[in-house]
Amino acid sequence: MLTDDEIEKYLKAGDIVHDTLDLALDVVKEGVSLLEIAEKLENNIVSKGGQPAFPVNISINEIAAHYSPAVNDTKIIPSKSIIKVDVGAHVDGYIADAAITISFSPDFDNLLVAAREALRNAESYIHPGKKLGSIGEVIEKVIRRYGFIPISNLNGHKIERYNLHAGKSVPNVSMYTFRKVTRDEVYAIEPFATNGEGFVIERENGHICQIMTMRRVKESKELNMFLKGLWRDFRSLPFAERWVYKKYGKRGIEDLERLISLKRVYRYNALVDRGAGLVSQFEDTMIVRENKVIVTTRVLELFR
Repeated sequence: MLTDDEIEKYLKAGDIVHDTLDLALDVVKEGVSLLEIAEKLENNIVSKGGQPAFPVNISINEIAAHYSPAVNDTKIIPSKSIIKVDVGAHVDGYIADAAITISFSPDFDNLLVAAREALRNAESYIHPGKKLGSIGEVIEKVIRRYGFIPISNLNGHKIERYNLHAGKSVPNVSMYTFRKVTRDEVYAIEPFATNGEGFVIERENGHICQIMTMRRVKESKELNMFLKGLWRDFRSLPFAERWVYKKYGKRGIEDLERLISLKRVYRYNALVDRGAGLVSQFEDTMIVRENKVIVTTRVLELFR
């Protein structure tokens, strides 16, 4: 059972993410550098009393997820594009995770509405005892009603302290499963809609890493010390290559590459729709209580 202190920290993290996504609506503009946007949003998280739970993801057009700017990234927001901004913050390890989609063409309006309304319906539906697959059915019906396809291999997820993906998944399609929502669990629900194939594949380096294991590297005291430093900084949460560069410089990036090759650290690749379709995403984090659901990040309030 969640304590009042734990709930308070989840709520504070949610407020920080809500405020950061509100800022994103102002700073995400055509022609602006992705690096500038990510750093502004991450700095905002820290200024509000939190820490990033993962690097800000800025995913353009057919990219659905897992792209954060590189150390010297030169990419900018393209004209007439559709942009997913996914933000996570934690307070003492208690995480909030939410995302919005911003478009620069009216042609994409319905694609955004499909994912947003799917999230709204899922939030109204979820409560203790509901099967996770039935939440996927709610999401899928809304997205298909708008003429689009849900992405079947991207899911929402249960959240625990310092654990972004804590064992249970919330599908975006109808799926038979025995697993149910139970009281005092925390979930991030994130519908993805596309006019493409509805299945994502890996593409380019997403510049996001995560420690896989703390197993020692034989005969390398230096690498072991570096790995311990990464754990102190990020624990089990994803982190950006540019954060490593900022603290450790070029040598840190070289050591990070060695840890990746030794399978101590995992590097994410950007995920794109296999049919090169455009993708929209909306996401909220919520605490499931016995008689109510507390939406900590309140993304839908930004679009009233």
